[in-house]
Amino acid sequence: MAAELHLRIVTPDRTIVDRKVAGVSFQGVDGSYGILPNHAPLMTAIAQAGGARVTELDGKTNVLFVSDGFAQVQNNVLTLVCEAGEFAHEIDLERVKAAEQKAREKLAGGDRLSAEFIKAEASLRKALAREMLARRGSGTGNLH
Repeated sequence: MAAELHLRIVTPDRTIVDRKVAGVSFQGVDGSYGILPNHAPLMTAIAQAGGARVTELDGKTNVLFVSDGFAQVQNNVLTLVCEAGEFAHEIDLERVKAAEQKAREKLAGGDRLSAEFIKAEASLRKALAREMLARRGSGTGNLH
């Protein structure tokens, strides 16, 4: 039997995924990762806001938003522990647009060195990443 990769994606609120998959790609803080069965042990930080592409055993792909966490590969198990995560089809575009607007308002005329400004920048990046993934998932966005 060929090796399989077990994927677990966990947030403080819930376990999003806990099943066998063919492969996963995601953005780490130091570059892109593609994880397949029999990958060498690995521990890395996940990018602040981005997508994870899960290739299912049947070859279909699902895209998820993941943010602020770490990834560990050990013994054909990939665990992503994230502050936030959701499937593209679960993303509420109205809520995302509201978060984007709020972040832009905080950024307008703010002190670039303040903690509030830095938090608003992170919020804007997350909102834009969620919006992009939601649009990809619904077929209304650019896939590349």
